Parts: sequence; structure tokens; C-alpha cells
Amino acid sequence: MSFDNMAPVARATAASRITDALRAAILDGSMTPGAQLKETVLADRLSVSRGPLREAVQRLVQEGLLWSQPHHGTFVVELGRDDVADIYLARRAVESTAATRLISMSDKSEALKSLEAAVSNLRTAVKDGGWSAVVAADIAFHERLVDSVKSKRLTRMFGTLAAETRLCMNLLVASPDWVKGAVADHRELVAALRGNDSDLILTRLDAHLSLESIVAYRGDLQEHADHAPLSSDA
Repeated sequence: MSFDNMAPVARATAASRITDALRAAILDGSMTPGAQLKETVLADRLSVSRGPLREAVQRLVQEGLLWSQPHHGTFVVELGRDDVADIYLARRAVESTAATRLISMSDKSEALKSLEAAVSNLRTAVKDGGWSAVVAADIAFHERLVDSVKSKRLTRMFGTLAAETRLCMNLLVASPDWVKGAVADHRELVAALRGNDSDLILTRLDAHLSLESIVAYRGDLQEHADHAPLSSDA
């Protein structure tokens, strides 16, 4: 089999660039929850053809940031209390598996250094950045935790959950208690990993990612109705 006639592929395809642009617009609130995507309008606004636009939309459907209803269209997802609980349930499963695997590794020094650096970045964001910077730093810590065990499938699963988590956190009101305790909370997770205490890290992760913790730290959630949005002014 010969691949001599295959041309090089561009590093960033049109669909990838469109995906990044749409994802950013969803996460920063430019495209509001429940908003319907108009293909012709988006194609014209972004100066792209419909083929890569449709591919980008499908990628974001898979990430959970968009949803499609046959014969009605595609919409920006609206997250209710049950959706948030389910996202964090899945995160606990993925991150607990990663933490257990990390503790069992013979050499986790580089992983711990990376996590310590992520805590330092979070401290800087809490001190100097706005809420979006804190959100990014918080999620980056957990991405490093999952990436540290070098499981392609865990990383892929967390990638979807990270996008949904960012949407959750961007729609919630940060309470002073969560901001004040964020750095210490993450530092305690690193300490449990360093101490090889699997029971302790699982207990701390479970508390860190519980719905009760989210409500207490990050703002009140509305009583859930199917696809009811989170209130940004709760």
C-alpha cells in the first residue's frame, strides 16, 4: 500500500477552527443557552461553507454544548440541576479512576509537580483574575490530574466533561466562600495524592465534586425542570 499520492493535511482544519470559535462563543455567553443556531447566518458571519460548519456543529453536539431536535434545529444546551448533578457524577467516576491509577504509579513526581503548578496558577487567578480565569485554572487542574495517567480514553471522556463543566461554572455565581477556599481545597487533593492515601483522595474528590459542594460554593441552582437553565443571578 502506497501513500505517496496523499497531500499533507493542514494542521488546523476549517472544521476545527469553526468548532473553536463556536465553543468560545457558547462558553463566554455570546451564544446564550437555548439559542437556536441558524446555519445560513453562521456560515455568512464566519465566512465559511456549510460543510465544515455542519461538522463543527456535530462535534459540539458530541461535547454536550449543543443539542439537535429533528425537524426543529440545533440549540445551545440549557443545563438544569439534574444535568449538573449528572456531569459531576461522571467527573467523579473519571477523576477517581485517574487518582487511583496515579497513586499506584511507581514514579509520579512529574505529575505532582504539574498539579502543584496548576494550584499555583489557580492561586494567581483567584488573586488577580476574573471569574473566567478562575474557571479556566480550576478545570486545568483536573485536566492535568486525568492526563497524568496517560489513558487516552480517560482523557477523551474528560474532554467532554470539561467543556460541560466550563459551561456550568460560567453560568453560576461564584460565592466568596468558594473563591477563598479554592486554592486550599486543590492543595489538599495534591497532598492526598502525594501521601498515597487512596481512601483519603477518593473521599476528598467525592466531596470536592459533590452537588452539595457546588451549590454551597458556586451559587444556588434553580429547582430543576427539564432543561431549565441555571440562573446567573441567583
